[in-house]
Amino acid sequence: MTEVKQKALEKMLDEMNGEHTGAEDTVHNWLCDQNDEKLFEGILKKGRSIKGAMKYCISEASKQKSGNAAMVDDKRVFSWVREYFTAEKEPEIVADVAAEVTTSASKPVRKVKKKAKAKNTISEGEQLSLLDML
Repeated sequence: MTEVKQKALEKMLDEMNGEHTGAEDTVHNWLCDQNDEKLFEGILKKGRSIKGAMKYCISEASKQKSGNAAMVDDKRVFSWVREYFTAEKEPEIVADVAAEVTTSASKPVRKVKKKAKAKNTISEGEQLSLLDML
């Protein structure tokens, strides 16, 4: 591992030690799996962050919205992340957009309530009728 990649990983880890979203975690994991030296140099640029990359991606997605929604595949989002970090000047971010970010790595959370088991109150030797249960 190069020294540039090591420093970039440390910078990202510092950011991820703070409060962050699942989408930011997904971007972080993708960045950690890359081997592009230019990308890691971009991560080390002053003012660049995963949160900033997410804002840039949301800004770019808002340009593609239809009505009140925009759907963008992972490949496109990761190309925007790469673009954000490798651009000479920090890319322009359109005014803040209210957005909900979901990723293919996100899984919906479902709460399951357990039903209470019926207590068996039949004493030994007592016979039940199937019609009693109706």
